[in-house]
Amino acid sequence: MTHTPKPQPARIRRPALLAILAALMLGGAMAPAWAAERFPPPEFETGHVLPHVPTPWPRAAWQEVADVVVLLAALSVAAWLALGRRSRRGILWLSIFSLAYFGFYRGGCVCSIGAIQNVALALANTSYAAPLSVVLFFAVPLVFALLFGRVFCGGVCPLGAIQDVVLIRAARVPMGLQHALGLLPWAYLGAAALFAATDTSFIICRYDPFVAFFRMTGALDMLIFGGIVLVLATFVGRPYCRFLCPYGALLGLCARWARKKVDVTPDECVVCSLCEDACPFGAIHAPTPEGADDV
Repeated sequence: MTHTPKPQPARIRRPALLAILAALMLGGAMAPAWAAERFPPPEFETGHVLPHVPTPWPRAAWQEVADVVVLLAALSVAAWLALGRRSRRGILWLSIFSLAYFGFYRGGCVCSIGAIQNVALALANTSYAAPLSVVLFFAVPLVFALLFGRVFCGGVCPLGAIQDVVLIRAARVPMGLQHALGLLPWAYLGAAALFAATDTSFIICRYDPFVAFFRMTGALDMLIFGGIVLVLATFVGRPYCRFLCPYGALLGLCARWARKKVDVTPDECVVCSLCEDACPFGAIHAPTPEGADDV
């Protein structure tokens, strides 16, 4: 009797991922030109020049509702793909969609990471009311993390997706260094909350490494910073997410008490630790006595 190997699912090749990223960036770069052609700016005889606006214009109420609906749908699909279908390919396609919608189409704003600052300011300053859509972008992924683990990070966050696209071969970060660098997100979270609560600055938005790429415009120092992070992400799996993202720290805390988690199937696990060693993000915990790893 001959053994017939199980068919392997088709993989999306690295050149295809880079081509998708290039297409998204090209579309984002051409969007302002299309808008300028449809709605040309006024010409002033006095020589006045319109100021450059680096942030997106406020969206209509129905558009904010649509953003929240898309967020809820994407989180639900991510939970289903991770826990139900256990489909890595499905998660990848969802990540590409999230990168296109929340990243290049929405310009990285509003985002759950930056919403930390709005919530901190609203709690500290009673005269400021955070928009409901911003509060939902902050709270809903945390609720999903309590229920299903970090599905936002896995398939919905555009900042994580853009790092996944450029990853070529992940180097293993020593565990001691990984634990030490893991303290930085908590320090960044505290600093961001303090600066926002005192109405000093929204440093998460100011130093977002990828928003300049999403909007195809930005200060030179941030373009350089973002470029450095992307180069680092080619051989270190998600460096921003693992060693700097303040929202990831909150999601990780909530995920500790998740009702359901992604784990290695107990019936198939032989406690060889190969998946733990191979994980590019250091996200798989040491094998449990029952023979299952938690992610």
